[in-house]
Amino acid sequence: MKKKLVIYGVGKFAEYVGYVFENDTDYKVISYCIEDEFLKQNSFCNKPLTSFENLNDEFPPDEFSIFIAVGNNKIRERLYNRATELGYNFPSYISTKSSHWENLIIGKNVFIDEGCVLQPFISISDNTILFTSQIGHHTRIGKHTLISGSKTGGNVEIGDHCYLGLNASIKQNVEIASGTIIGMGCIIEKNVLESSVFTHKGTTKRNLDANQISRLFLK
Repeated sequence: MKKKLVIYGVGKFAEYVGYVFENDTDYKVISYCIEDEFLKQNSFCNKPLTSFENLNDEFPPDEFSIFIAVGNNKIRERLYNRATELGYNFPSYISTKSSHWENLIIGKNVFIDEGCVLQPFISISDNTILFTSQIGHHTRIGKHTLISGSKTGGNVEIGDHCYLGLNASIKQNVEIASGTIIGMGCIIEKNVLESSVFTHKGTTKRNLDANQISRLFLK
């Protein structure tokens, strides 16, 4: 009998997550959920759509698990923390079509898609997403991080709340401090300070606010 799962989200990523959990795991998606301010309909992907605020009443944590399918690291962290407070368990997803070794260590609410190639001795902390990335041996990846189409050498350390974009490359033995954003096509060859931002035009001022960061990557 399949285990029962609720997915937070109503975007393309949530649809993708629902599809792979139903077709590549022992979980069955029972419902999707979203916060009240975004609740504009009562169904999503032919499943019920319910209020996240009322989730505990409709889908109690002793019967249902939840997966937070949100790309934004800060929002995903907030929802993950709230669901943790409510007592929910979080499954992680490792695609059976990905390449990885048995000594891979992962936390909760981790997503590893079918395009990932992971060498031995890798650890990935809670609430982190990997899309189509190649990760070198002995690499450690922190919490609430998103890595999309990137590549690392061996023995790389990536902190919490980081974002690595398409075709970004990290040299072996490099430390990427927490809060770092590395944009599409960037090559990082030395240790990175906390909250640094890199674009194809070079290093950008550290400690940018969310709106400034959005303007950099949405032009």
